[in-house]
Formats: sequence, C-alpha cells, structure tokens
Amino acid sequence: MNPSNGGWIIFLSLLIALLLSVLHLPESWPSWLGWWRPQWLLLVLFFWVIEVPARMNLLALWCFGLIVDVLYADPLGLNGFILATITYVGWRFFERLRMYSVLQQVGLVFLLILGAQLLRVFVLGLNADRPWSWGVLVTPIVSMLCWPLVFLLLIRIRTGARIE
Repeated sequence: MNPSNGGWIIFLSLLIALLLSVLHLPESWPSWLGWWRPQWLLLVLFFWVIEVPARMNLLALWCFGLIVDVLYADPLGLNGFILATITYVGWRFFERLRMYSVLQQVGLVFLLILGAQLLRVFVLGLNADRPWSWGVLVTPIVSMLCWPLVFLLLIRIRTGARIE
C-alpha cells in the first residue's frame, strides 16, 4: 500500500475493519449476536482490491492476516492465505468485477466469504478438532447483506479523497 495519494486512507480503513472484526460485544447483549458479525476486513479488502488494485501490496495484506491470526488465535498463516487468495481473485478479475452491479457483487462477496469460512472451519477442524456447524453460513449471509453499505461508504471516501 503506497502511503502517498490516499494510501493512508486505505491503510486506515483496513485497520478500522480489523478493529471491527475483533471488537467484543458488551456483556449485557445476548451472546448469539456475535454470530451476526460480518467479515469487515474481507469486505473492505475486496472493495480496495477491485477499485484500486495497483495500490494493494500482497506482503502488507499477509501481515494483516498474521495480525488476525494472533487476535483470533488461529493457526499462523491461515488468515494471511485467505487475504492473499481474495486479493488474487480481485487482481485477476478486477476489470470484470467493476462492471458488475452492486447486486451482482453481493453474490460474489457471498461466495468468497463462504469459501473463506469453509477453509477456516476445515483447518480449525484439523488443527483443533473443532466441530462443524451450520453457523458458518451466517457470516457470509450477513457480510453479503452489508456489502452494499460498505461499497457506498467506501466509494464516497474514495471519490472524496481522489484515490486513484
């Protein structure tokens, strides 16, 4: 991520998404609300990769993934691999993805986050013997529903800051 001409805005948005991903809900709230948390980091990353692919640095995103691994106590490299895979998909198809409407992008966001969740569940099942549940479908659905709002907010930030 290049720090000049909006690079700090991209970095700050990814950092805010990272903080939203690990933010704990208040104890007075029901615990089941934690299942309804979208994958903020993946949503913000996907936006920046399809909008300004030349600004995204794979090594920096891998480091973000390592930070997520430490914060979630996941095996090191798991989230880095997920972020790198989503970045590659965005780099490979960004011209096509930009032409899609937001509703078409919603379907793609669902598939990408579902793939990320299934990979995470598979690796955690092998590593920590955690059971699989249908709850893994909730996060992609919630993320899919949040995509239009994230897209509109970040496109407004991008145009306001003139990030090219």
